[in-house]
Amino acid sequence: MASLSHRGICVSDFDASDRFYREALDFAEHQDYGIIEGPDMDKTMELPGVKLRAKMLKRADGPIIELLHFLAPEAGGPREKRSTLEYGLVHLSFYVDDIDATAARIAAAGGTVHEETRAHYAENDTTMLYCTDPDGVRIELMKAPGESERFSHSGICVADVDASLAYYRILGFEPAENYVLDQGLDWLGVINEVPGIKLRAQMIRDAAGNTLELLKVYEPDSVGPRTRKPLNRFGLTHLAFWDQAPDATAAALTEQGGYFVEEAHVVTPVIELMHGADPDGVRVELMRPVG
Repeated sequence: MASLSHRGICVSDFDASDRFYREALDFAEHQDYGIIEGPDMDKTMELPGVKLRAKMLKRADGPIIELLHFLAPEAGGPREKRSTLEYGLVHLSFYVDDIDATAARIAAAGGTVHEETRAHYAENDTTMLYCTDPDGVRIELMKAPGESERFSHSGICVADVDASLAYYRILGFEPAENYVLDQGLDWLGVINEVPGIKLRAQMIRDAAGNTLELLKVYEPDSVGPRTRKPLNRFGLTHLAFWDQAPDATAAALTEQGGYFVEEAHVVTPVIELMHGADPDGVRVELMRPVG
């Protein structure tokens, strides 16, 4: 059975992002890989002559992020907050006790607070606010009755909830809360910066409590290609999973609309790596310890 390992983020300034996630969102050093390069990395990352700094950060409540800073080839792409209408990984979400205090920490640590997105969902008395990290990754802050400070979920904009659910079931996720918000609610338009937006938010959760949010936007249409982006593109890059049988898992995921790239399949003395994508182009990495 596969198990979620981490979420990858391509960053423009390693020290700035390391500081941001530590000081603003309470991550701590988990594993520092230093500089990574060589033929195996060229192959698995599908980038010739790749050289990068990689480091894992972990929160006390479990989630791990991997900061990737590319020295060669240089990273590129926009560094402003992406639209929630764009297919693929869209945000990281946190419950907090004090939105204003956390937003102040985010600003002090080099992030940006988007006050215009502050919204209140009266039905369950939840207040929400979007911020961004130094490279434009959306950080959703939520304050809700009965919820203590914790990481909540990662969001993915999808074309078909059922197809995505079938895919992520192979990786150990099952349906959880389901929110159909198709009334053109004012607060929903504010937080997403899309007036009149109508969507479905299907939460899926694995046995360890890791949660993904599958966002299907009904109106307006979602945008962007549903293809893998290069790993050296700023922002959220991939989801990585430990798996003792990656070949079998890759075959099952392919049957559910994903794919894997054989040319990026690497087996080293310590780890086997496979790279592919889900039905909406989100990069998925399967990892197996060797030896």
